Amino acid sequence: MSFSFDTYQGATEIGLASLGCFSTDGKPHCPKFNKSCSNKCASKCMLKAMTDFPEAKTEILLAGVVIASTFASDMTEVHLALSGFERAIQATCI
Repeated sequence: MSFSFDTYQGATEIGLASLGCFSTDGKPHCPKFNKSCSNKCASKCMLKAMTDFPEAKTEILLAGVVIASTFASDMTEVHLALSGFERAIQATCI
């Protein structure tokens, strides 16, 4: 599965795998993804993923943006998600 937001093929997949949404072979892994995933849940997953996989922070952020744009019902929800993502980035900065 490839997303159109990728600058390099696979960046979103790496981020989604790091978040726990996909397995390493690209199959859905999280039972919430594409069903009941929320931006709040994505922010929590992002904080853990950025802590566990600091080398993939860019890909994780890209995957978070894809999740936010997919599951938000309006722009207000996207803005709230982005502020949660910002907190995850700040919390994992060294």
